[in-house]
Amino acid sequence: MSAGGGAADRSGAVFLLTDYTLQGPYVGQLHGRILQATAPPPQAIDLMHDAPAFRPDRAAYLLAAILPHLPAHAAVLAVVDPGVGTDRHALAMQVDGRWLVGPDNGLLAVAAGRAERVQAYRLPPPAADTPATFHGRDVFADVAAVAASHGTVPAGATAVAHWQGQDWPADWDAVIYQDGFGNLITGRRAATVAPGASLAMAGCRLPGVAKFADVAPGEACWYANAMGLVEVAVNAGSAAEALAVGPGAALHWSGA
Repeated sequence: MSAGGGAADRSGAVFLLTDYTLQGPYVGQLHGRILQATAPPPQAIDLMHDAPAFRPDRAAYLLAAILPHLPAHAAVLAVVDPGVGTDRHALAMQVDGRWLVGPDNGLLAVAAGRAERVQAYRLPPPAADTPATFHGRDVFADVAAVAASHGTVPAGATAVAHWQGQDWPADWDAVIYQDGFGNLITGRRAATVAPGASLAMAGCRLPGVAKFADVAPGEACWYANAMGLVEVAVNAGSAAEALAVGPGAALHWSGA
């Protein structure tokens, strides 16, 4: 008998969030494994494969912001896992109805911390013959597929109340991700910024705007992006190049 929220078919989807990139066979193998995990298989959707590499802390804030925009019964297979093959644990979490499956290294913690309802399970250890370096395929994919389709986790999973990253702050005043346009996404939710606060980065004072066109081409600004995070951009340009900063750069707020 599986643990979890009931065995009714849910016709969910598995969203893939990894730092694998699209080079090599890794993403395709995730799709292949999901297709074999349960019948009928859930849909597998590539959410992103350029999550902050080797940085589950940065990726955690991005995942938490993305999650509310996914379908109610979605499962996210989340893999930013530099400790793969070590004694780090693996988790499946039901977070306000959606499932998160991935390593217990903080990657899932920010989303769980913002949720009203969380049920967390530690997954059983992998079989002895499981390859040590591809748990995305060999451990997490099956769990995510079954959670998406049936809302259950494997027999042998144990309910837990503690996981890595529970003590991380709800917001992080730093750049966590640079997109293909050179925009700088941060770990700060825009709704938590005090009215009238002023943002400085890389020695520049940045105005807060509603849209890119509120500043002249080539000028930098900050705004609330479509995921609700503070994002720094240059109208018709690259903030990363103009400000000469990238992931890890700090935000400095003043005024209120």
